Amino acid sequence: MSTSRANRFRLPLANTLRVIHLCFIFVFVLTAILFWQQGQLFSQGYRTGQLSHLESVIARLESRAQYKVDNLRYLKRIFIEAMDDPIFPGSPVAPWEVNENAIQRPLWIGELPLPDTVTEDEAFQGKESQEVRNQLNGLRKIQGLFPLATGEHELLADLYYISREGEFIASLSQEVNEQLINSYNPHEKQGSFVLASPLLNPRRAPFWTRQNIANSDETVINAAIPVDFGGEWVGLLGIAFDNQSVQKFLASSLPEGTQSAYRLYDEQLKPLTKAVGAENNVQLNVEQKKTILKMLIDKPRGTFRSGSVFITFGKLRGTHSVLVSTQTLSQGLHEDFGRFSLLLVTMFLIFVLSLLGAHRIICRLVGNMGNLQREMQHHALHDDLTGVLNRRGFFEKTSQVSPNYVDYTLVLLDLDHFKKVNDMYGHQVGDNVLIHATGRIQRAIRKQDILGRIGGEEFCIYLPNSDLKTGIMVATRIKWELESSALILEDGSQLPVTASLGVASYREHPEYMLEQIQSLADMRMYRAKARGRNQVCWLGEDKFQA
Repeated sequence: MSTSRANRFRLPLANTLRVIHLCFIFVFVLTAILFWQQGQLFSQGYRTGQLSHLESVIARLESRAQYKVDNLRYLKRIFIEAMDDPIFPGSPVAPWEVNENAIQRPLWIGELPLPDTVTEDEAFQGKESQEVRNQLNGLRKIQGLFPLATGEHELLADLYYISREGEFIASLSQEVNEQLINSYNPHEKQGSFVLASPLLNPRRAPFWTRQNIANSDETVINAAIPVDFGGEWVGLLGIAFDNQSVQKFLASSLPEGTQSAYRLYDEQLKPLTKAVGAENNVQLNVEQKKTILKMLIDKPRGTFRSGSVFITFGKLRGTHSVLVSTQTLSQGLHEDFGRFSLLLVTMFLIFVLSLLGAHRIICRLVGNMGNLQREMQHHALHDDLTGVLNRRGFFEKTSQVSPNYVDYTLVLLDLDHFKKVNDMYGHQVGDNVLIHATGRIQRAIRKQDILGRIGGEEFCIYLPNSDLKTGIMVATRIKWELESSALILEDGSQLPVTASLGVASYREHPEYMLEQIQSLADMRMYRAKARGRNQVCWLGEDKFQA
């Protein structure tokens, strides 16, 4: 009873392996989710770091640009005061003349045709009006401040002045004059000068423009401010930055040891400078530019990944330009978050390999334990000598076949003169007799019948779904199989093997338990022995079959 109850709670090997598989799958999924969340944190940290690096570069560019604009405001105020000051040493010269004998750097002055919509009816052509003379006097007075306003170390630039009435441009660099002259197209009203008109700039605020130089791929970035004198618009004061100057300053503004390439673009994402920083030869394609322009509509900063390239961008306030940084996957792995991500992936792979190894080892151990359990169970329920069920295994198997023990017949047999065989021939021959008898019995019984060795030389056969008549027929076949096949010994002699058999059926006494039916069969078996052995005995004493 205790054995069957234990079997009820024993987990089959297949179910045990299934539980192990489910546990390992659960651990793998849970750990994968945790690693994925950690990867998301690293990804977010990486994006934040890229935005932070870009923000620092933009902040420095905007700070320097604002500094230049503030210098323009300051220089504009001094210029207006200089034009309004009647005390000025020396006499002014024509606008196209160059003061080469001056101790300070000379002013380079060139003619600059302007659109008709922004000039006076009578522009300066070979004559000096009082307004033009005042402008020249003011420029001569403040030209010593030009280098201080533009700077000589960071973000080099050239300060210039464009006269509305005189239609000339004045600066300390002839090259800048030529660049600005080549960048203006009066017929199409291009250039920064028109943006200084009261109609387009009623607040008279500083502004930024980008101008293409004719017959060249280069551009000039301008910071300009309108100049009004006596209630009228007289000109434009500006600072010009060439590409190389902006590129050098951009390179000096990058974080130390950066692994990204930075490049400055205009509002339409046309490149203004070459890429600086870490080289990766990444060129923005049409789709990437569309994505940047679309994201700039909602916010001035952003990041996104395109293939194996991570792109970070930000708009510079007031300058109408966009700074873009690009970083490839291989470059990102050299940064802190890249190394952390690589370490995370390595840890995940090690964990997966360890988990697979542990799963395989545990499954193998469980399999070996299952095999050992089956082997132990087999030994516990079977007779080691004959291979048939032992007493415990016999009754456990019969309880599985017929839980309620109805409609069955028991045949008990005991080998005749077995003790004599052991005494005369030895236990080795006795064992051979048992093995030989087991084989003959198995030949005689049916496929569904259960055979067990329940004693030394005593066997029991359980016949399910049978009556007494069936039991007598099976017992008779067993008797015949045994007596018709003697055991051949090593010396060639034959040893007869016979048995006494008792048969009892459940239908004789339905009220009997299995133990009582077995006792009845046992009693009849001993009756067969008492009547001379090698017999089948059933029912009363007057009925037997020899």
